[in-house]
Amino acid sequence: MSTDNPGNFFRSEDFDNNEEDGVENWKPIKMNGRALYKKAIDILNITQTICDLMPDEEYEEMTKGLMLSNAMIIPAKIHGAMAVDNVYSMMMENAVIIKVNICELKAQLWACDEIHGIEKKYTEVLKEEIKIFKALFIDWVGSFEKENDLPDDWHLFNDPDSFSGDDESFNANDEI
Repeated sequence: MSTDNPGNFFRSEDFDNNEEDGVENWKPIKMNGRALYKKAIDILNITQTICDLMPDEEYEEMTKGLMLSNAMIIPAKIHGAMAVDNVYSMMMENAVIIKVNICELKAQLWACDEIHGIEKKYTEVLKEEIKIFKALFIDWVGSFEKENDLPDDWHLFNDPDSFSGDDESFNANDEI
């Protein structure tokens, strides 16, 4: 255990990717993404703390695994979305995964309260952080640029036929 991080918490700066070197850090998508990422790390740390309060028994281990899995996917998907250079459909795909995981994490707090006997004061802290995360998430998704996109051959976020012939199109039979 490190003396500079006695709780062994995740720190957002440990995952920075030389953000200062970028020339577009002033853009809303980057600013909103950094704020969302930092909040995701806070949520991960609070989730870890709540999991540490649970006894090491079979059903608690299952809940811990689900909660930590959801909490770890969230910052990873934010970081991944920020790396695709604002390609709308790819960012939306990550946003959907983030939303699903944060909603599942919030639902698992019910098990903490009702089944595992975690005091509500601890789960309420995480619920409050999730509310803040949701507001930051809405701002972040609102800063996505729909015009900056690639064809999505799954037709989930756009119709590839709507792209001009100059754009690289995907063939659904070539890729899964």
